[in-house]
Amino acid sequence: MKAALLYGHNDLRIEDVPEPRAGTGEAVVAIHASGVCPSDIRSYTGSGAAKRAPWTPGHEVAGVISELGGDTGGFAEGDRVVLDWRGVCGRCHECARGAANFCENLVKFPIAGFADATVMPVTQLRRVPDGLSLEAASFCEPLACVVNAHRALPMPLTSNVLVLGAGPIGLLHTQVARSRGARVIVADLKPERLETASALGAHDTVVGSDREAVRALTEGRGADVVIVTVGSPAVIAGAFDLVARNGAVNLFAGTHPKGVVELNPDVPHYDQVAITGSHDFIPNDFATALRLLEFGLVDVAPLISHRFSLDSVADAFETTRQQKGLKSLVVSEL
Repeated sequence: MKAALLYGHNDLRIEDVPEPRAGTGEAVVAIHASGVCPSDIRSYTGSGAAKRAPWTPGHEVAGVISELGGDTGGFAEGDRVVLDWRGVCGRCHECARGAANFCENLVKFPIAGFADATVMPVTQLRRVPDGLSLEAASFCEPLACVVNAHRALPMPLTSNVLVLGAGPIGLLHTQVARSRGARVIVADLKPERLETASALGAHDTVVGSDREAVRALTEGRGADVVIVTVGSPAVIAGAFDLVARNGAVNLFAGTHPKGVVELNPDVPHYDQVAITGSHDFIPNDFATALRLLEFGLVDVAPLISHRFSLDSVADAFETTRQQKGLKSLVVSEL
């Protein structure tokens, strides 16, 4: 079979590799859709890309079981599944307190999604509901990360929620906030992305991080919740000029390259602004994400701007790196 192998800086090759085989408690999954994530691009372009070369990236994956070993976990060949790469123990201190995203015994299963097939423990598979496409199901992993952020965000009905950035993640946040009953404002520099945000339920849009525009839309108070989906220290710092008193700022995006944000401590103190972070997800977030997709509360079809065959995976990476369109998928059938 074929797989994409990352050898180093901008060196992604398609090669023939041995077919995976299912051991006890494992399944071979024929991959139908694999999303390109910004973390894949950082591995592709960063100086650290070759440290464990060659390896196959790809962790936003959905497909069909083609082979099972013993102890099938109730799965059968032909089942449509989505893959969860985070194996948590459920017993450690972090898991016991509901923070399994920081599991002390975490196993990071290498899904190796940019390939014809992969092998995973059946414990890491989730059935894709009837009526949900495998392309849509491949968004389950990033959507689970979004759900994790929202669990920590107070958002009473009709709260003013400002999403900074209308890329794929920002548009997922837009829809989750809308489904929670929020009034959603989306800010971005690209008009075409703001048009997509409006089509997906944003009540208002703003070009750039325009403080006066946000204040005008919120009766002079600012947003009750600001979700930062752009990994820029300047955008993060600006978020504190856009949030209302007694509000919250969620730092969803990591900064790449790393940077420092100057913050006046009087803002969280005197204005009583909460700051939340979010990293990865817990198993229930993954299950919730799948239900959001199943029942149409989140529509990802408008986010898919490009589809590529596995042979063209390098083009998919370049398209994402250059921020063309929104989401690039590598799919088995074009």
